[in-house]
Amino acid sequence: MKILTASTEDGQMIILSSDLDKEEIRKWRGKRRFYCPQCKSPLLLKVGDIVVPHFAHQKDSSCSASFSEGESPQHLKGKLLLHQLLTARSQNVRLEPFLKEISQRPDLIVTSKTANVPIEFQCSTVPIPLLEERTDGYRKTGMTPIWILHTPAKFAAIPQGVGLFHFSKFQEWFIVNTPPEGEVLLTFNPYMKTFHYFTSLLHIAGQRYIGMHHILPIGFQFFPFVRPKIPSEEEVKQYARLYRLKRREKLERWILLNRKGINDPFLRSCYEMRISPSKLPPYIGVPLSENRTFREADVEWQMRLIYFMKRNRLQTQDMTVRILWRFVYGFENPTEKKIIACQKYISFLKRYGFDSLWNKTDFSEKGILYLISERFLANEGRN
Repeated sequence: MKILTASTEDGQMIILSSDLDKEEIRKWRGKRRFYCPQCKSPLLLKVGDIVVPHFAHQKDSSCSASFSEGESPQHLKGKLLLHQLLTARSQNVRLEPFLKEISQRPDLIVTSKTANVPIEFQCSTVPIPLLEERTDGYRKTGMTPIWILHTPAKFAAIPQGVGLFHFSKFQEWFIVNTPPEGEVLLTFNPYMKTFHYFTSLLHIAGQRYIGMHHILPIGFQFFPFVRPKIPSEEEVKQYARLYRLKRREKLERWILLNRKGINDPFLRSCYEMRISPSKLPPYIGVPLSENRTFREADVEWQMRLIYFMKRNRLQTQDMTVRILWRFVYGFENPTEKKIIACQKYISFLKRYGFDSLWNKTDFSEKGILYLISERFLANEGRN
């Protein structure tokens, strides 16, 4: 197991920072002995031409259980750069501290007058339950960790601005909600020394999102970490155009490519409601907060909710939590967040005077722009 910190025979703590000369470090190997700060066992000092200089346990050591993952070169380099960044910003930072009460070792801990904040730089893909277990461990001690994902290679070189992003389920786990910016994914590229932000994420379907990509050189980063601006009015218009485009493409694919016919839940709903997917009114398939809890596109789960209401002869005022649970049990992973998403859609329908599918309302495709503006610009004055 590779680590960057060690103690000497006299108890001095050594950090292998990048400003140390490699030749000088090599000389240490014949003059000094190093020990693990946790288990006190001897460490090997390794200094190569490619990998970051590091200490390593003997092969039969059991101490590595407290580490979150194998130490790849990018992980070593990344947490070292983060340590240098935070210490240069006059933060009280510990590198690789061992938290005995939970037997965990975060990459860093930043200590302020009010809190200790663990920072984890995640480079390898590990089971999500392991990430959740480590997060729960920190929270048991009253700490809220910050997880920073290694910048996905496919996103590192794309232009800044509004775009479409497809994240893996593992990458999705690192998305956090930070009002007023909404859902944000923070990543770091240690070789380019840049932070990549994917902000104001708007779920489309599955693991696809519309969002903003921002690049921040490490020299401009601070702690607490910089929060990018919310979309401008012009950028919100780009969101609306992309959202309407993806809604239309989704409906066209259903008509042309679906092989299930009316066995498909969405097409079954349209068939029973006697309406063509191509003629769905614009208020079916609208972007509301909490929509990410559904893997389905907005147009699908919202149409299925309206069909559920019709089939059960329910009006908007009848949609209690108990009834909504009956609806969401028809989807994978029914959760309370799905209930909240449904409640927001019911409120939306009430707002525009919805009573039946054929009611005339004042909501048009321009309403999509208004909803997105409302979602991202409502708190602009607070930013």
